[in-house]
This record gives sequence, structure tokens and C-alpha cells, in this order.
Amino acid sequence: MAKLYLPDYKNCYVNMIASVAKAFHVETGHNTLDAVDKILKRKTKNIVVMLLDGMSKAVLERNLPEDCFLRKNVLTDITAVFPTTTTAGTMSYKTGLTPIEHGWMSLFLYLKDVGCSVNLYLNTDAYSKKPLTKPHIADDVLGFSNIFEHIQEKSKGKVKAYGVSIQEARDLFGNITQITYDTFHEMCENVKTLCSLDGQKVIYAYHNHPDNTMHKFGPYSEETSKLLIEFDAEIENLAKNCPNTTFLICADHGQSYVDKVFDLTDFPDLDDTLLMPPTGGPRAFCVFVKKGRDKEFKKLVKKYLGDEFVLFSRKQVLDMKLFGTGTPHPKVDGFLGDYWIVSTGKSNLAYTTLYHLPTSQPLGAHGGLTKEEMMLSLIAYKNTKKD
Repeated sequence: MAKLYLPDYKNCYVNMIASVAKAFHVETGHNTLDAVDKILKRKTKNIVVMLLDGMSKAVLERNLPEDCFLRKNVLTDITAVFPTTTTAGTMSYKTGLTPIEHGWMSLFLYLKDVGCSVNLYLNTDAYSKKPLTKPHIADDVLGFSNIFEHIQEKSKGKVKAYGVSIQEARDLFGNITQITYDTFHEMCENVKTLCSLDGQKVIYAYHNHPDNTMHKFGPYSEETSKLLIEFDAEIENLAKNCPNTTFLICADHGQSYVDKVFDLTDFPDLDDTLLMPPTGGPRAFCVFVKKGRDKEFKKLVKKYLGDEFVLFSRKQVLDMKLFGTGTPHPKVDGFLGDYWIVSTGKSNLAYTTLYHLPTSQPLGAHGGLTKEEMMLSLIAYKNTKKD
């Protein structure tokens, strides 16, 4: 079995957000990062938290030269949360909480309240892909508490909070001003404009690349390298033209190269031990097992999946605090499952309608416990020029 890289909930982006919140006298219940606290101690008019989806330590180091703007300004290395997915990660950025606390624990979860497996962000049935009838079921069931809104409220409006994202990632929740854009250049221009406005601000900016590019072409492809070189130049130009502004730039996860897929429906005896189709994501399946068939299930997982995956019981993930520290969300008990099958290498999981054909699998994927997916570089840049 490959070495497991586990989240460090004292040194991850939950702690970075705790530092940002602390700078505005808001508590998240999590410890802060000393390195970020020191940077934020000398206040600037603007703090920009920029999340570039999938831009891990390995992605940075293998696609960009050492003397580029982003790599020259790496402050420290931190980890992602588990699972290393966009849903769990972005919700930790936006709430300042760990996945066990906010409950948005993976791409797809079985929600007892509605009796089906739900794509949490898209608000669709995980298997039929059909839109669900309620406005947003995950928000109804799990709720959402925006840390940037709390900062704005704590200041009694003296600090303005903004969200800048593509339309698909625009939050339906929270009372902060939201701006959408089409291109990365537009995102940077929007951030620049906000920073130029009078008054103190905290800005959360999200972009869905390089993740989408890496899914299609691979994390270390020519296409990914070209994109990141463009991003590096755009961000350097932005940061150097936003006086009195502190930038904190990081990712939600990285990616591993994928060259093999295990479809659980190819193993009828293993599939027969499952109470229902799995949820989770392609590198971290959450499964419910039929009563009395645990031993058979574990034996068959070992037989068919070998050392490509690690199997954690419900008790193990809770004891290990794999999904984080803090008070578990009250709904977690209903969708945590009996076991989690987690990738530790270059293989994905599939299950017919959820991830239909191996040929549809991406070249780059995330959700597992590899170094490439877990380890991130936190970039910090402070422009102390007065505006």
C-alpha cells in the first residue's frame, strides 16, 4: 500500500481562515496559523482570500519555474481537508469549519431527509442526474454559515465582505455582495476594482481552474503548465497593482494522475453485499453494507481492489478524526455510511450510473489520500503601498 497522507487539522486552510477571522475579532473554534497571524498583524485595507481549485504544492512545483511570482511567495505548506474534494474544501473555506462540522462532506451524499443520494452543489439526484424539486436541498438539510458574512456582521458593516466567482459557483446563501465573471482575467479585474473602493474589505475569490483543465489533460500536462504560467502573470500584475492589500492564495486540494478504474458493478458478489449504491466521490466511496455481511464485504474488497485502496470503518474515520475536529454536524450520522473505500494511488472507483464508463474517467482526479492531493502551498503577498 502507498503511504497515506492524512489531513492536519492544526495546519490546513481551516486554520488559515481562522487567522483571517481572528484579524476581524471573529472566532471559528479552530487554532490559527502563526505565519498568517504575523502577516495580518499589520493591517491592510483589504484582505483577499483567493482559492484556485486544484493548485496544489506538486502542481505548482512541477508546472512553474522556481523564480515565478507564486512560488517565490510561498509562505508555508499546509494540508487539505478530507476528502480532498471541491465540495468539502470550498465549504471549509466559506464556513471556517471542518467537513465533520459543516456536513458538506463529499460530492454526493445520501440524505435520509429526502430519501435519495444528492449532488450537494448541483442539487440533482446523484444517479438520475435529474434536478431536485426543492430550491436547494443540501442547504435545507445541512445549512450554511458564511464566515465572511460573520466578519461583516461583527464589524457592524464597517468591513464589507465580497464573493467573486464563476456563476456556477455563486453561493445561494449568505448576505454578502457577490460578483460573477467569465474569465480569470475578469476575476482579477473585479478583485482589483473592489480593492480600489473606499473602506475595509475582505474578499473571497474562487476560480475553478486549474482543476478543470487537469481533469481533462492531466495535472502535469502542457495545457496545465501553459494555464498556470498565464495565472502567475495575471496574479503578479493584480497583487502589485492593489495597494494596501494582503493576498492569501491557496487551493482546496491537488490531483493525482489516474490510469485505472475499478467499477464495483464488475464484481457481482461484492456489489451484492452493498445495501445501496455508494456515494462520496470517485476516489473515496462511502458505502452502506447489508446487515451481517461485513466480513464478506471486507474480504471481497481486499480480493478485488488489493492495495490500490484503503478501507476505513465508520468507527475508524471518527476515531482518526479524518473529517476533522469539532462538533459533528447533527445530520452526519445519517450519511457517514459503514465504510469508506479511499484511493491511495492512481486508481479511481466507479459504479455504473454514478460514474458510468472507465473511458469517461478523467486523467487527473482527487478525493484520495495521496501526497499530490493532500499537500498544498499557501502563498502570501502583502502590498504595503498606500492607495
